[in-house]
Amino acid sequence: MSTHPLLSRTLVPALIVATTLVPRLASAAELVQLNPVDHVAIIGNNLADRMQHHGWLETYLQAEFPQHRLSIRNLGFSGDEVKTRPRSANFGSTDQWLTKVKADVVFCFFGYNEALRGEPGLAGFRKDLGDMLSGMKGQKYNGKSAPRVVVFSPIAHENLESPNLPDGSHNNRYLAMYTKAMKEVCAAGKTPFVDLFVPSQKLYRENATPLTLNGIHLLDHGNRLLAGVIMQQVFGNAKSSLRESAEIGKLRTAVLDKSYYWFSRYRVVDGYNVFGGRSRLAWFGQSNADVMQREMQIFDVMTGNRDEKIWAVAAGRKHKVIDNNIPGLLVVKTNKPGSLAGGRHRYLGGRKAIERMRVAKGMEVNLFASEEKFPELINPVQMAVDTDGRLFASVWPSYPHWNPTRPRTDRILCLPDDDRDGVADRCVVFADKLNSVTGFEFWGGGMLVAAAPEIWFLKDTDGDDKADVKIRMLQGISSADTHHSANALVVGPDGWLYWSRGIFNIANMETPTRTYRSGQSGVHRFNPRTFEVEFHFPIGPNPHGDAFDRWGFQFANDGTGGTGSYVNIGKGRGNKKWFPKRVRPVAATGFLSSSHFPENTNGNFLICNTIGFQGVLQHEVSFNGADITAKEIEPILVSSDPNFRPTDIEIGGDGALYVSDWCNVLIGHMQHNMR
Repeated sequence: MSTHPLLSRTLVPALIVATTLVPRLASAAELVQLNPVDHVAIIGNNLADRMQHHGWLETYLQAEFPQHRLSIRNLGFSGDEVKTRPRSANFGSTDQWLTKVKADVVFCFFGYNEALRGEPGLAGFRKDLGDMLSGMKGQKYNGKSAPRVVVFSPIAHENLESPNLPDGSHNNRYLAMYTKAMKEVCAAGKTPFVDLFVPSQKLYRENATPLTLNGIHLLDHGNRLLAGVIMQQVFGNAKSSLRESAEIGKLRTAVLDKSYYWFSRYRVVDGYNVFGGRSRLAWFGQSNADVMQREMQIFDVMTGNRDEKIWAVAAGRKHKVIDNNIPGLLVVKTNKPGSLAGGRHRYLGGRKAIERMRVAKGMEVNLFASEEKFPELINPVQMAVDTDGRLFASVWPSYPHWNPTRPRTDRILCLPDDDRDGVADRCVVFADKLNSVTGFEFWGGGMLVAAAPEIWFLKDTDGDDKADVKIRMLQGISSADTHHSANALVVGPDGWLYWSRGIFNIANMETPTRTYRSGQSGVHRFNPRTFEVEFHFPIGPNPHGDAFDRWGFQFANDGTGGTGSYVNIGKGRGNKKWFPKRVRPVAATGFLSSSHFPENTNGNFLICNTIGFQGVLQHEVSFNGADITAKEIEPILVSSDPNFRPTDIEIGGDGALYVSDWCNVLIGHMQHNMR
């Protein structure tokens, strides 16, 4: 009978405590020995990044060494190379992060992005890898000694036999070449090396179901199998990856919970306010950085608390996470107090707010849904209508980013109007615990959701109006500034997903054929069938609003300046301003297309404005040969409520025009502390 703590709970706690003091003897087959309190860091490209979200490698590591107290931190980043690792301002270098996590052991996953350069890039890659390894060996991230480094090759490109994806033969030629080069460089530098290219090819052959999402990025079960390969190659006689048990499942749950907090800290959204240029803004002697860095400290402590849970489960003990040791949040004094107790502001209810609205001749407004009736409906950002005519809305209560001491309640909501009377009857949470949802669009029987730094595919497969399929489709859209992050999502007539994105953000994305990097503001696009990404059209510095008219012509808007541009056919590079700008900023745009409205208004261009003019502007569109222009006419809607902040417009399944209202006293992100 096995006495391994994960297979048997018969061991007494005293024995478990005693065994934590005895390091496991290294096997002759082990490439690296893990000491009882080692800090293990994982760096590299998307292969490394996705590992933390599936949790298998850390689960097997912790199960293999139940007597240890291993602190494992994933620093993976989509698009990373041994030499090129673009980051937003003041994010910190890899060396700085390895020092922060006090790395004793570093697992390095590189080679995919470099191999895309083919044979011409091989000599430079050899040199860069050698320089990286010698540089790391000269560091003392833990403050005492050089790190023990293990280098892993890229995996092979899987042939999914899809007409939309390459078969991988071209990539595999160079991936094999770069794997061989990595082995030789590591041998020369006496650095442990693990070949994942050949074993991954074997895994592809032996499994009937695909292991990757797009040929290059592993799905959950693919990462489970690869983690088993890594354990066997690094630790020789590893047994943890060979077991399937409830205890392994419990351990993985604890690992994923820890990774949830660590990822939220390491890849914190709105980094420009945490450590970037806007972090230095201060009021009453207190800066954004003061407040936000305290929250980062809280994340660090909460992550460490979950390490304790992992160690307990690995050793067969029960443990409840209690976050009673976190530092307190800083109290933020508002520079715009309200008249109510504690400086709170008075907000109008939905019906009272409508009384403050004036609409165009022949139109009327009714309240469809409000926070009063549905408390989940806080800070709506974007709306969309499904094929059944139901209105969905993304909400962002955690704005500008999640406070770790509170529940994460950024969501996608479904608001069915069951009796078709123009009033929502229910509020169904389609997807919960998302991260700063800045937009979504229906596609492929589900929806594509922008939740920095990723784009997700969410789908309901059992008819309960709740997403049960959740797949990271694209990583690396940047999380530097949520105000400028991917927004105004729209699927174009060509089937590509378009989004607008502003400055301060740096995209690092891996596709089956290229590494896409861009710091340019403008319209970007993603093909969810081929997984390719392109820069489409320059506009900025902070584009918000992207719409196609009935003819398929595309129009993009800059949110900050309020200017609009006609996107020339063929991805034009010059901005064609097509209407005179009157006010700024712009939160969203769209075209009026509904038989409920007068025929002469159909095709009119609409703009949501949130400061200066608070309402929905209307522009009459004219086609003059090859030229398209628009002139402002009577607004669709204008409000005298100073807190009215329209964020999106959408034609509903009933033909009505829906307007979402953020409803907030504070709207500027440079005029007030972010909390």
